[in-house]
Amino acid sequence: MSDVHSHARLIQGLGYGGLIPFFGCAFLVYWFDQSELWVFAIHSYASLIISFLGAISWGFALSVNDMSRARRNILFYWGVLPAVLAWVCLLLPQAVRVGPLAALFLLTLGVDSYFSKQLSLPKFWLQMRVKLTLGALAALTSVEFI
Repeated sequence: MSDVHSHARLIQGLGYGGLIPFFGCAFLVYWFDQSELWVFAIHSYASLIISFLGAISWGFALSVNDMSRARRNILFYWGVLPAVLAWVCLLLPQAVRVGPLAALFLLTLGVDSYFSKQLSLPKFWLQMRVKLTLGALAALTSVEFI
């Protein structure tokens, strides 16, 4: 994982670029009449990102050699849980989706924070995750007040 520092700018660029659809949808909700469509778009994108965040755990489980079987299994199980829960959020009425989606963003951040320390991940990664989570939450919750 020491080589990952040489990719920090790329990782950060792609990560922060992932906020564009969040803020783009929030802008579209505010400026256009078809706000239901754009609210669904931001909720759907949030669900996709939550699924992606869970799947990162599989990468950890597959790439870290010095790990107990139990910890590896936890990472594999955790890796699919956010996707299932995010999908369930999309089945909820639009008026109540934001709370559970926001909770999932915070839960995935908490799990990532725990494993970041356990797996000695680069500090920039967790710092970026915190900022990305706050950005996603800002855009996601902003559409509730528009």
